[in-house]
Amino acid sequence: MAVPKYSQLSPGVIVQIVLKADQSSGKLTPGKIADILTKGDHPRGIKVRLADGQIGRVQSLYSGNASSTNSALPEQTSVSPQTANYPSRRGLQQDVRSDGHDPAALSDLGSLGDYIKAPKKNKRALAVHDGPAAPQNTVQKELEMEFPGLDTALIAAIVADHGDIESVRGVLRTLC
Repeated sequence: MAVPKYSQLSPGVIVQIVLKADQSSGKLTPGKIADILTKGDHPRGIKVRLADGQIGRVQSLYSGNASSTNSALPEQTSVSPQTANYPSRRGLQQDVRSDGHDPAALSDLGSLGDYIKAPKKNKRALAVHDGPAAPQNTVQKELEMEFPGLDTALIAAIVADHGDIESVRGVLRTLC
């Protein structure tokens, strides 16, 4: 099947195009040309933008039997983000907000928090941090004053790994 020539096309002509997403299936989409995007003939069809904004390559002139150009087109030719099918690796997916489902039924699925697992807590770190907050902060500040050349985060990590302050001091002395 030969594609139409550039000279046969102009804005307002009704054609059948293949959208980029439909190239593998060859599905044709009818519409009225708004803009011609290709300058000259092309072996796979001249690229055009339809009046509804869709872009594709012209495969044939539309041969509808209707007398008026508006009734020659199918009812639904526009594509909006709410009604579009989005391609993915698993095939086409549809927006569930606009596919006819009852929004109340979607709320029965629960919240996102129902599907997220809480991270496991480190028992060793809990033993150090479960004590009263004030003494821990005091120990941290005392060690920062005693070892001003060391980074605060490093001191905090060593305090978290070692239970008592004397072993922490021993490790920090070896680092200095």
